Amino acid sequence: MLAEIAAIERLLRTGKANVRRGKVWDQICAETGVGQVIGKEIHFTPEERQRLREYAKAEHGLDPQYDSRAGGRMAMAHHDASEKLSPDSVFGELLVLATAGAAIVKVNGKNASTPSGSVLSVRPHCLDLKHLQTQNLVIIENGGLMPYWADIKLPDSLANAIILYRGHRENVRSVAEIVSHQPADKLAWFFDFDPAGQCLAFDQAKGSTLVPSGWRKLGRHTPFNQSKVHHKQCIALQRLRSRATGELLSIADHMASEELALMQEHLVLRSVQMSKVLLTGY
Repeated sequence: MLAEIAAIERLLRTGKANVRRGKVWDQICAETGVGQVIGKEIHFTPEERQRLREYAKAEHGLDPQYDSRAGGRMAMAHHDASEKLSPDSVFGELLVLATAGAAIVKVNGKNASTPSGSVLSVRPHCLDLKHLQTQNLVIIENGGLMPYWADIKLPDSLANAIILYRGHRENVRSVAEIVSHQPADKLAWFFDFDPAGQCLAFDQAKGSTLVPSGWRKLGRHTPFNQSKVHHKQCIALQRLRSRATGELLSIADHMASEELALMQEHLVLRSVQMSKVLLTGY
C-alpha cells in the first residue's frame, strides 16, 4: 500500500495529469476505476485526480497533496499555483454550492439562495457553519454537475438541501471541515453508481449515499451502462463486497452480477430518481 500512496503523492504534488504505466499504477487504477490508458501512459482528469486523493486519504489517513508521511500531520503548506494546482486556482479556496427547494445559506449574516442554473461561490470563513448544520447537505463528486443541480432528482427527504461540490483544490479541506461537523442525519453523498464510487461513499463512514431508487431494475441492458468501466473496478468491487452489509451489500452484489457502472451525469440527464442508503452502522 505504501508504494501506491507514494505514487499518488508524487502525481498530485507535481501537478501532472499523466503517468507512465507500471505495476503500481495498474493496481491503483484497478482499485479506483480511474485513468485512461493512452499508449504507455495513463491520463487523469481533474475529477479523477481528486478521486485518487480521496482514495489515498481513506486508506492512509493523510492528505497526499499536503501532508507529510515522514513527520506526521503538518499544517497545510503554501503552494505556488503554477506548480501544485493549476493556472485557474485563483478560485481554488472558494466553496461552490447551490440551494435546492426552500434551503438557504447564510453568508456574512445574510440569507442567500441560488436560482436554477446558478451556483454560489463563497469564501469559507464567510459561511455560517452553525446555520448550515441545521440544513440538509448533499456533497457531489463531479463539479461539472453543479450548474445542473436543479436536475438532480433528490429524494423527498432532501428536497430542501444545500448542494456542495466536494472540491479538488484548496477547498477540499474546507469541505472536509464542514462534513466533520455536519449531523449524520443531514448529510448525503452523490457519487457515481459504480463499484469505485460506492466504495468512496462507504469510506466516508457518515451520512447516506444517494443511489437510484430503482437500482434493482438497472442491469447490463441499461442503455447508459458502461460495463467496460465496471470491469476496470474489480478490486474496488471486491473491497466493497468484503466490507459492506445490508442494502449496500445487496447493491454491490447486483453491480457484480449486472456489471453496472452508471455515471452521475447520465443519472441526472435521464432524470433518475435517487434515494438514500445509510452508510453509518456498517
